[in-house]
Amino acid sequence: MDIDIGRGLGEARRLAGEHWQALLAYAVLGVVLPYLLLSSEPIFSLRNLMAIAADPWTYRVGGSIAGPLYLLGIVTVIVMGAMLAAWNALLAEMREGYISEIMYGMVAGFAYLLAYVLLYFVVGLVVVVPVVLAMGAAEWLMNPVVAAIRQLVFSLFGTWLLARFCLVGPIMAARGSLEPFSPYAESWRRTASKQWWLFGFFLLYNVAFGIAFGALGALHFYVITTNAPGGLVETLMSIGWVLLFGIYFAAQLLIPAGLYRASEPGTTAAEVFA
Repeated sequence: MDIDIGRGLGEARRLAGEHWQALLAYAVLGVVLPYLLLSSEPIFSLRNLMAIAADPWTYRVGGSIAGPLYLLGIVTVIVMGAMLAAWNALLAEMREGYISEIMYGMVAGFAYLLAYVLLYFVVGLVVVVPVVLAMGAAEWLMNPVVAAIRQLVFSLFGTWLLARFCLVGPIMAARGSLEPFSPYAESWRRTASKQWWLFGFFLLYNVAFGIAFGALGALHFYVITTNAPGGLVETLMSIGWVLLFGIYFAAQLLIPAGLYRASEPGTTAAEVFA
């Protein structure tokens, strides 16, 4: 079983053209709604975070930490549910409508999220803890050079895991499955032959979006330091964040969906583009 990345990107473009209305609807659910929910919590304001970092003894945000954590949990479930619902809309043989897709997405998204957390917990126990014990916890935590190397290694390892498990969501949604564990095994098998090409692709993908988010963050920092709160420019920055997150959300959906289509066994080019 082989994956042609170029063919996968072509499939992603085709899916975007065919299902742009569903993508737009689920971008509202998975990007705009979470952004509005998080905006209602003062601790998630970039201006407030900068003020707290600058003078933590003067600028404080009242309330319990449980509220923001609870809100983050709700937002995470909404985002994952929107992604599974969107993949179901893109890849199912026959669509059953938005209500059915959203109901499926919220249940499947929660299952997907639990499996994801469990996977990285196990990876942490198997990979991270032995390294910490071998190097010594004090040096591991305090040495800046070690910390930089550690972060680089973990980023590369995380990108490789992303490449190997990029098909999990599409596999679940295409079949309407609520069980997330066998799709992990299937994604591992499907990506085996092109794992290093996929690793390189997702590494460049992450770097590109990292630069985009970093540039927008730097611009927002400049806007905050040179403008009064609540002005037009700051409102435009909020719109810019929503648009960038929307592009990222679409890419997170379309690229794995296209790669899934390209990895389907027994399909010819004529069948794919029919």
